This record gives sequence, structure tokens and C-alpha cells, in this order.
Amino acid sequence: MNLMSERKIEKIINLMQTDDSADAPTDSVRWAKNLFAARAVMPKKSIVQKVLAVLQINLSPNKAAFGERSASATQARQMLFQAGENALDLRITEIENKFDLHGQILGEGFANAVVKIGEFETTANETSEFKVQKIQKGIYDVHLQSGDKEIVIENLEIK
Repeated sequence: MNLMSERKIEKIINLMQTDDSADAPTDSVRWAKNLFAARAVMPKKSIVQKVLAVLQINLSPNKAAFGERSASATQARQMLFQAGENALDLRITEIENKFDLHGQILGEGFANAVVKIGEFETTANETSEFKVQKIQKGIYDVHLQSGDKEIVIENLEIK
């Protein structure tokens, strides 16, 4: 080792031996540590991602549509909505002047979702299928919510 390095090492050792600085007060150290602990424990607030569904296909009962595979006309009105990464298949069938609505949310994240149609409320099953029966003719807003995701269909006409 050279003389310069030895002097630096001796100076460092001397500073360590003669150090008379005081530690921070215990309560100050605890307070500083708690700042980081509180931030790590605090849960993040989630914001609900609300997506407006857009009608892609609307097939009316007893009317053949261009490109429809079935040769026979169906008794249910079938609609397909696109909502971001998800899609929504709805089928509306008239039964004794009231309507049954069957639906399935296609895509991830909507198993066991809460489905609200006007004052009606139900829960989708594990394959994201749901059914609401005996709905009156009218215009409804449909809300499908699962966790922090929500799909909304505004002004769905049931007729």
C-alpha cells in the first residue's frame, strides 16, 4: 500500500474511534419507521371501470337475417353487445305478454356478477349466464357488475 492510502485508512479509523454523535431519539426512529409501515399496509382503493356496451347485432324473431346460419326463424330476439374486452349475448322471449331475458357475458371476469335490469336483480352463474323472468314491456338500463368492472347497456327496449 502506498503512503496516501495508509493515511486515509488511519483517518477513517480515528474518526470512527472518536465519534461522539448521538443517536436519534427512540420515538423519532419509531415514528419514521411507522411512516413506511402505514403505507405498506394501506389497501389501494379501486376505481370501478365502467364500460358502455354497444349494440353489434340485433336479430328480431321470425325474421331471417343476412348471414344467419339457421334456416328456421327463432322465437327469441337476439342481441350481441360489445363492451371493451367483453361481449354480451342477450335473448328476449315473449311469454304471456311478459318477457324473459336470458344472457351471457362473454370474456373474463364476470362469473357470479350482479345483474340489474330496472328493479330486477339477479346473479350470473360461474359461466356468466343469467336469467330474468316476467319483465314488463319497456325501456331499461342494464348494469352488470363484478368486482371493479361494470358493463352498462343504456335504454334497452324490451318488446
